[in-house]
Amino acid sequence: MLVGRRRRAAAVALLLAIAIVVVLVLGTGSSSPKAAANADASAGDTTVQRRDLVETDTESGTLSYAGSRTVYNRLSGTITWLPRAGQVIKPGGTLFKVNGHPVTLMNGTTPAYRDLKSSDSAGEDILELNRNLVALGFNPDGIVVDDAWQAATTAGVEAFQASIGESETGHLSLGTVVFLPGSQQVSTVQGTLGASAASDPAPWSAPEFVSLQKPTTPKHRKPRSKSRLKQLEQLVSQLKAEIAHMRAANNNPASNPSSSNNNNSNNNNSSNDNSSNHNPNSNNNGDGGGGAGTPILQTTSTRLTVTVDLDASKQSEAKVGEPVTVEMPAGRVVNGRITAVSRVAQSSNNGNGGSGGGSGSTIPVTVALSGRQSGAGLDKASVSVNFSQAKAKHVLSVPVTALLATGGGRYSVQEAAVPHKLIPVTTGLFAAGYVQISGAGIHAGLTVTDSQG
Repeated sequence: MLVGRRRRAAAVALLLAIAIVVVLVLGTGSSSPKAAANADASAGDTTVQRRDLVETDTESGTLSYAGSRTVYNRLSGTITWLPRAGQVIKPGGTLFKVNGHPVTLMNGTTPAYRDLKSSDSAGEDILELNRNLVALGFNPDGIVVDDAWQAATTAGVEAFQASIGESETGHLSLGTVVFLPGSQQVSTVQGTLGASAASDPAPWSAPEFVSLQKPTTPKHRKPRSKSRLKQLEQLVSQLKAEIAHMRAANNNPASNPSSSNNNNSNNNNSSNDNSSNHNPNSNNNGDGGGGAGTPILQTTSTRLTVTVDLDASKQSEAKVGEPVTVEMPAGRVVNGRITAVSRVAQSSNNGNGGSGGGSGSTIPVTVALSGRQSGAGLDKASVSVNFSQAKAKHVLSVPVTALLATGGGRYSVQEAAVPHKLIPVTTGLFAAGYVQISGAGIHAGLTVTDSQG
């Protein structure tokens, strides 16, 4: 009997448990449609918000490195080491070697123009040297960073020379250091390994057999006839004129075919390197001090810039200092700022003036990218640049999909709350999927319907 009662009690308990589960399931099921209905009611709603709107014009641009420069060699000897194209050289690093002696890059904008030694007068080059010695850690005696040579400068130079395996003379011969701004990326190697390096081209000299002095009559010889002397004088005058003409041609690139070709080549390279054309900080003379020495390297900075050939009819979009956004090749969007706008329009080869078509002439625009951007493999890559055409700050706006056309070019928005009243609006700027709206009854936080949810 006792066993039977226990079995009946267990059965009753099981039935009660099943009943409770059923009630819970039914209760959950009955509330689910209500929740779904509420979700559906709010799924197509949006709110009126204040935001900044910017209407943009997207143009194609080209990535390149800023600050194209030529590095000159001023040492005589044999080129024994050269960097490879693409190599980045930091201040304190070796640009190239002559007779096994390194030519060192130092950070600065004033080209080296003299030997650097204790007897030098104060100057910007000494200021740069002092600054570099401190920055690179060659400062055993405490250099005061100014434009005067100090005993501490001598000690710093000796420490620097010891670090590169050179004799500790305490002075630097012209050509052993090159001042360029920041790290340099080698774009072109012009020198040849093993070639003879000369600090300056050999000066033009006249033929040795020509005398520019008026002939004199030796005492032991009979005087020549006047007609003979006159002929010689005329010949000397002609030779002088010819020599002057040859010297002028040698010094004038326009009259020197090889020089002209080199200039044309440089111009072509410059047209391809947009950063050197339009970057206001570009210095094509590099450390050459006006062209002295032999060109051995072409370098750029490690900063990526973008050049856009903007249709001349859109010139008003590009103002120095204005922000832009740039879509990189991998799809990443970065911020940028316009740093240069050319004042001279260029003829467009295709006549369509950029991505939007137009006047047939373009304005080169240079954009600097914000932050540090990796440039590996991106030189000459194509990007998209978004220029601001119009702006509206802190305006009431909704997604464009919240607008309802009501005929006659007019629009309304619909209140999300019952009775779903239509509110007429005046539209303003359209940008990035949003539209500026205004009108009676429109305020921040108002909930309206949105066809796209």
